Amino acid sequence: MKEVKNKLPNSVLVHLYKESLVLGAVTLNVDKKVQVSPPVAEKNEATAAEEPLTAPIKFLGEHQKKILVLVQDVDAVHLNERAFDLLTSILNACKLTIADIALINLANKNFSLHQILTQVPSELVLVFDVLPTQLKIKLPTKLYTPILLGETQLLFSNNLSQMQGIDQASKIEKTKLWTALKLIFKL
Repeated sequence: MKEVKNKLPNSVLVHLYKESLVLGAVTLNVDKKVQVSPPVAEKNEATAAEEPLTAPIKFLGEHQKKILVLVQDVDAVHLNERAFDLLTSILNACKLTIADIALINLANKNFSLHQILTQVPSELVLVFDVLPTQLKIKLPTKLYTPILLGETQLLFSNNLSQMQGIDQASKIEKTKLWTALKLIFKL
């Protein structure tokens, strides 16, 4: 049987199929139309008790370059407009777009870094104003210093709002972030 390759990005597929596509009996072999009855309800209940169900983590972007951006903004679904504009300009300076990243707002959410990376595997995680304890990791972190966690590189930064404006403090924060990003992206 010839295997058909998926040409749509996973993020698009997730949005297209929010509900299960399989109801009732499951077809195992499409050519022979063999029907298998659904599993017994008792097994489903036992499995549910063993493994806590986690809802899919929602993000903005298409995650094309496996870059994850974690923020904390209680007043926005993803990020307020001014911070989003600044993030976009930072990405543009790194020759990236919103399509290259997955933006997750952790405000009012209790996800560990492990849970996030399980659902949204990433090579680079940019963390803006989120503490390592919130992500349930015990790493010595220093702002603007890349940290390697397995094959994933982490970069902790101050809040994007501290980089907005033209005052000296904002310029210093932007410079620190830019210096770290130049090392990471070899710019």
